[in-house]
Amino acid sequence: MPINMSVFDGDAFTQASMIRGIQKRTYIPKGLDDIIGFEPVPVTTDVVYIGQKTRTNGVIQSTLRGAPIEMRSKPEKNYRPIQIPRIAEGDQLFAHQLANMAPWEDETDEDVVAAEIARMQEDLIGDVEMTEEHMRLGALNGLVLDKDGSTMVDYYDEFDLVAPSDIDLTLDNASMTIGELQEKIGTQLVIPISQAIGSGNAQQIQIRAVCGNAFWFKLTGHLAVTQTYQNYAAAANLRDGKVWETFDFGGVLWFHYRGTDDGSTIAINTNKAKVFPYRLPGMFQHVMGPANEFLDLIGQRGRRYVPFLVRDLQRNQWVQPEIYAYPLFVNARPDLVLTATV
Repeated sequence: MPINMSVFDGDAFTQASMIRGIQKRTYIPKGLDDIIGFEPVPVTTDVVYIGQKTRTNGVIQSTLRGAPIEMRSKPEKNYRPIQIPRIAEGDQLFAHQLANMAPWEDETDEDVVAAEIARMQEDLIGDVEMTEEHMRLGALNGLVLDKDGSTMVDYYDEFDLVAPSDIDLTLDNASMTIGELQEKIGTQLVIPISQAIGSGNAQQIQIRAVCGNAFWFKLTGHLAVTQTYQNYAAAANLRDGKVWETFDFGGVLWFHYRGTDDGSTIAINTNKAKVFPYRLPGMFQHVMGPANEFLDLIGQRGRRYVPFLVRDLQRNQWVQPEIYAYPLFVNARPDLVLTATV
């Protein structure tokens, strides 16, 4: 007997069951999520206040015994309201497609259809994950763009900042020595970031960089770098020209970032590297907004994905699996992201 639309009356297709199923799905982190270290922050509002608070320490002026003491100044705060965007996508499974499905002996009609819905959801989630990676790269650049190129959030404008100028490491200079290259990286990248952090634990913060293709091969192929690694096991990776690798040099952990294969949709400029502090508290955040456009979910904290299965109640011709996500990828200190060039 052909499978028909009544199969969707089963418990496997309730919204609660679908949420449990997606939460059990093994999440494969995308490159920038791991490299940058976005902190997950589920919230209950669709607007969040993102800001900076300046905390400094200084020398205290001495005073005479019995005289009034010096009072510590309050930290300066700079907070901005930002709307959490929604990304959502759907697909459709039609009744005539169900008629071509048949269960094996050890399967039920519900098993067969649930597997097809799960496959469709996997494709939808893949599109959401690619969109989120696009947003992560935008947050790293300080400018989150929509698919059509329009600006979603410009963190430089939000905090009245000017984007730092590119820093030329002159990697085309083959005669540059180990010391000269390390000095350039230290004085123009590592030290400025560490000083600008303005935190007592700046020395504990790791500096990382994500590199475009040409930058990566210029850096790893430079004589100053290969000489540094010639007596280490890690040198084998540099000599072999392996891609999508990492290595530590000059106080920076360098990553060869793999974006989309077209080299443009999601990509680091081939001649550049983005240098930033890793896991600086509060700097990079993945805010997950609530699905408060649905009555059943009002008041619940945001989650990574929210699935729905919509049925055609008028004609009973199709069902429509949908995935909703409400992500805001935050860069609260875009001034700490420096751009190095070859």
